[in-house]
Formats: sequence, C-alpha cells, structure tokens
Amino acid sequence: MNQRNHFLVEGQLLITDSLRRTPAGIAMIEGWIIHQSTQTESGIERKVECEMPFVALGDIGEKLLKTPKTQGIKCKGFLAARSSKYRQSMVLHIIAFEYLN
Repeated sequence: MNQRNHFLVEGQLLITDSLRRTPAGIAMIEGWIIHQSTQTESGIERKVECEMPFVALGDIGEKLLKTPKTQGIKCKGFLAARSSKYRQSMVLHIIAFEYLN
C-alpha cells in the first residue's frame, strides 16, 4: 500500500533544539515553521497564520541549523504522528528545502 503523503510549506524556522543524535547516531534537529499567508477558500480571501512542528535528520538537519532566523524557507516533506503514543499530534519531517529570496 503506497499512498501519497507530500507536504510543502513556506515560512521561517524557529529551531528549538540543538543538534542531537538518534540512537542510531543520525543527526537530528527539531523546531517550528512559522507560516503566514493569504489563501483563497470558496472565493473568499483568508489570512492564515500557523506554527508547525518539524524534525529534520542527517545532512538536512545540519544545514537547517545554520539557517538565519530571518531567512524565508520552502520546506518539502511528509507528515507523521509525533509518536505511537501521540498519533493525533502531527509533525513535518523535512526531506528537502530551499531558501526564499
């Protein structure tokens, strides 16, 4: 069963954790993506503001750690449950990113 789970968001990073290592020794950081935009829903413009938790592993995490706080970023990834215990709490796993102007 291969169902799609793609997520794309732009915003600014708020990294809340220093670089850590998973039990397997992989670099990992955690934080939040602060997003603000205007979206059209049913023909009506709506202001959207949200903060989404993220996790980034390996080289992606190490590179994101060097991102200035004011730098806009476009992140691509997938959503997953925070843990098997907290299945309703979602977190974005970043697998690619690019800086915005």
